[in-house]
Amino acid sequence: MKRNQYLVLAGALSSSLLLAGCGSSSSSGSDSGSGSSQNSEISGTATAPAGAVAYYEPRSAIEIALNFMIPPVAAAITGLDPIGGATVELIRVDDNGDQVGEVLATTSTSITGDYTLTLPEGVNLAGNLVVRITGQNSISLRAQVVEQDVDISPVSEFVLRKFITQGAKLDQLVVNDVVKLEGRVEAFDITLSDSNNLEQAFAALDQQVGDFVENQVAVVAAGEGDSSGIAGNYRSAAFGFGLHDSDQDTVGTYATDLWAGEFSFVDGGNGAVTVTHTSEEYAYGSLSGPALNQSGVYYETGVDNFAESFQATYTANGILSIFGEFEEDIDGDYGWRYPAHTYNLQQVPDTGLFFLITNEAAVRYGTVDTNDDGTKDAVDPQAKQGDEVFRSLEVFSRSPSDFTNSDLTGTFGRVYIGTWIQSDVLEVETEINTLTFHGNGTFDYGAVAGHRIGLESASPSPIYSQTSENATNDITIDISADGDISTVGGQAADGFINDDFNVLAFAESGGTDQQSADVNKTLMVKLPTETPTFTGKTYRLLLNSLTLGDGEELTMNSSQFNTYLTMTSETAGTIDGTFFEVRKSGLGGDITVSTEDVSETQVDVNLGGPEPTTMTISDEEGTATLQGFFNESASLGVFNLRWQAAGPSEPNELGLVVLVKTEG
Repeated sequence: MKRNQYLVLAGALSSSLLLAGCGSSSSSGSDSGSGSSQNSEISGTATAPAGAVAYYEPRSAIEIALNFMIPPVAAAITGLDPIGGATVELIRVDDNGDQVGEVLATTSTSITGDYTLTLPEGVNLAGNLVVRITGQNSISLRAQVVEQDVDISPVSEFVLRKFITQGAKLDQLVVNDVVKLEGRVEAFDITLSDSNNLEQAFAALDQQVGDFVENQVAVVAAGEGDSSGIAGNYRSAAFGFGLHDSDQDTVGTYATDLWAGEFSFVDGGNGAVTVTHTSEEYAYGSLSGPALNQSGVYYETGVDNFAESFQATYTANGILSIFGEFEEDIDGDYGWRYPAHTYNLQQVPDTGLFFLITNEAAVRYGTVDTNDDGTKDAVDPQAKQGDEVFRSLEVFSRSPSDFTNSDLTGTFGRVYIGTWIQSDVLEVETEINTLTFHGNGTFDYGAVAGHRIGLESASPSPIYSQTSENATNDITIDISADGDISTVGGQAADGFINDDFNVLAFAESGGTDQQSADVNKTLMVKLPTETPTFTGKTYRLLLNSLTLGDGEELTMNSSQFNTYLTMTSETAGTIDGTFFEVRKSGLGGDITVSTEDVSETQVDVNLGGPEPTTMTISDEEGTATLQGFFNESASLGVFNLRWQAAGPSEPNELGLVVLVKTEG
């Protein structure tokens, strides 16, 4: 299994996105960034799944005959047919997508789905200018008129719906951004031929590119921010799970990734930021085979030094967004294709702290030697070998320049997640406790309470246990002026502190190739002396967890970018958003991906202030418990997650959750 490509290489959203090539979009070729119409006509092609949009006008006998001789226009997305003989209306819409005023102009599509429409005088390209086709039973498709080439399809309707659900001001959207977004979606190799109606098509799009579109829409809708306040040198720490299957046999892989990087953020003005990635220290552990009792351990560590720069966009609501293009990686007999991905780093308000959840994947292929030089140098798209899916949670922390021991004082809440593997064992563990720093390079380590779940080849079901550790006082910690943590208690450590001296992070590992691998991540936040007020606050919810089931079943769980917790009172809240489940029936099983939408799911909250905060979400299936800490300003929360099925059962899911307060 390929080690997960950190920021340099892009990923995808689910293993169902089996990319076989990178197409192009007819709607991405013209430049209309000014928002004004450079000529008086727009044109395009209307397509939909067969039978999804009924025609307004019945086709004549001659049209039916001609259709046997004129091949339908090839769609950018497989499984779409031209919509012939339909009325195209030009309208304005409000931010809810509802028509405003009268129809501005009309035309009809040809038998091949093509149309041309003349813009009325004074009507310019804009995000709230829409062409619409409405069939029988009020079934309709819309496209935003943001350039002269405007294709009407499930993609254009899907993108418009995403803008609407995220509360975008449609008339204020930068038209070039909308053009690029639709083009990037159509560049994915998506098949909608199994969709018999539009809602099925939208559901397929949501599963395959929903997270990608939501990430991009969040940036386009927010508008540019003042990036001067986020410039500086940053460290990152990430922890991730991975699953891999094979098309050729029953061998599969479970993996964990850990990496710690160094970056610089340089302000370019008007929301533009240059992000330069200078080094990466990584650890990778995997367990591969048809089953636990026939598995082998691989463990690798390393350091990469380079200078890779990315152009990023910083928005008014604190998102730092980096777009990753389609990537291809060749390594001997195997090659990987990574579809385009958007990395949205969510800022903790008014700080040099960002958090990132990534839902990535790759498709693995055999390779070929195209120039007969003895080296395989290209992917063979006809030799697909398997799917690889990655889920990771990463923190980016601006480094201080003048840290001294006196800067680190007070009580901090700590959450920890780690995973350990050997040839027939897989374990995941979480911990929680508090630490008190004295301002002199020492701290007291509070008593630890934890949870552990594991799979063993000798046991048919997951094994659960509670863990504990006694308190210890006067432990030493060595932190350099730039925030690097080198030792704790006299032992080597790999961590850092932020430039406000109120968040610490660690990313550490150990192991021996062919024997065992242990990787773990720790987050700590400085606790308030009194409980802050929470009512009315909304948090972006970033979740990464692993479920162990009967029959060695493995499930990775993660949240989409636009998943939120809203505090409705000091004792309750609601969760809205979407969660991914990536599942294997066993170590050697095939990967399946599903999504779950939640709306106003009730959360019971017991705020702890300087003590742990507990949140519980219960339904007929079971109970999820989040236990952790909010920081002093209630702008950041770090939590461990455990889930327990209803009935006489024990927890079988553990994970990490970060809550970041959103602005606006």
